[in-house]
Amino acid sequence: MRSFLRTLVSSMQIIKRTGTPWDNNYGHIKGFLNKIQNWRDSLVDDDSFTKEEKKALSCIRDYIDSLVQARNQKFAPVDFKRQEIDELLLLLKNAHHFFGGSDQDVLPLSADVPRPFTGDQLLRSIEATSEMMNTSDYVETMLMRIRTLLADSKLKAVSGDDVQITLDDWLANYIGADQGANGPICVIDLSLVPAEMIQIVTAVIARMTLEALQRYRKLNDGKVLPTVLVMEEAHTFIKRYSQDSDDQSASRLCTEIFEKIAREGRKFGLGLVLSSQRPSELSPTVLSQCNSFLLHRISNDKDQELVHRLVPDNMHGLMKDLPVLPARQAILMGWASELPVLVEMNKLPENQQPKSSDPDFWEVWTGKESRSVNWKAVADDWQQVNSSVGGDDSGHA
Repeated sequence: MRSFLRTLVSSMQIIKRTGTPWDNNYGHIKGFLNKIQNWRDSLVDDDSFTKEEKKALSCIRDYIDSLVQARNQKFAPVDFKRQEIDELLLLLKNAHHFFGGSDQDVLPLSADVPRPFTGDQLLRSIEATSEMMNTSDYVETMLMRIRTLLADSKLKAVSGDDVQITLDDWLANYIGADQGANGPICVIDLSLVPAEMIQIVTAVIARMTLEALQRYRKLNDGKVLPTVLVMEEAHTFIKRYSQDSDDQSASRLCTEIFEKIAREGRKFGLGLVLSSQRPSELSPTVLSQCNSFLLHRISNDKDQELVHRLVPDNMHGLMKDLPVLPARQAILMGWASELPVLVEMNKLPENQQPKSSDPDFWEVWTGKESRSVNWKAVADDWQQVNSSVGGDDSGHA
């Protein structure tokens, strides 16, 4: 009964927000009247219920009966008053509490409000919405899929509620605390995030960053907080897609978020820096908003064609060097330079260099360099085993 009451409370909250009972649409109002009559018939007492629980259900049944009788009279108006809906919602909430429920269980969910919620709350919200729309039979398969996803250990980092964090803490950690107290740079490593999640996680981070800066400007008299998103391997998140397709995949949704940032981010103080080895796979909308380019060695034909379209005809000679540019050298063009110029990156100290050197195949294979192998440690880390690791360290690649 608690689960059923929880669904009724969620349904009533949605109905109240939509204004169906008083929207002057006879079909909608009649449908709502039939719905609450069905609810009333389903609120049946059981011997296992306490006296208080039975009384709470009786109050709901009596109130619904009074609503129905008032509209069955001749020439009586059929639309409902807001006070009547509020009273019915209050009775449902009281009954839900008597059966052990809480307000947190029926917290309304909105895709546009970054409010924390659990997987169970998401399921209940879908159930309540389908109940209101009389589509319960059509969402069972979807609910089963969601339950399967929520049970997947790989998704626990996203869907789990083990770590409690407030929205302001999240914004301080990822965008920056007041006066940059926690540092000017936040690095988010997504290298081990499962492939089916990476676009969703990235899209959420990007959207929340943009909307946070929009609200910052709103609350600070038009002043912006200069922020830059730097996307390494950008073609993973900002893929080119067909405009004619109705595809609503996670990849496309992620790209659309970055397209919005590219178009509108500047006025809110948000900039983008994209790093990609495959610029031809990037969204044309995002590329068209880029004003400066730093071109390292490019050997792929499609990528070279794209770059050639970015420069004037009289500069194509410089582009011929792209396939053979040495390491640390690049061509700078766009707003950052009046003319395309060849530049050389500063050589970083060894402890600051990126871990992206070519593998030492020959040295390792010929035994000049040793590589110990402990697959037990790898397996335990992969399987998230916290026990101490033993194993054989004597193997060689």
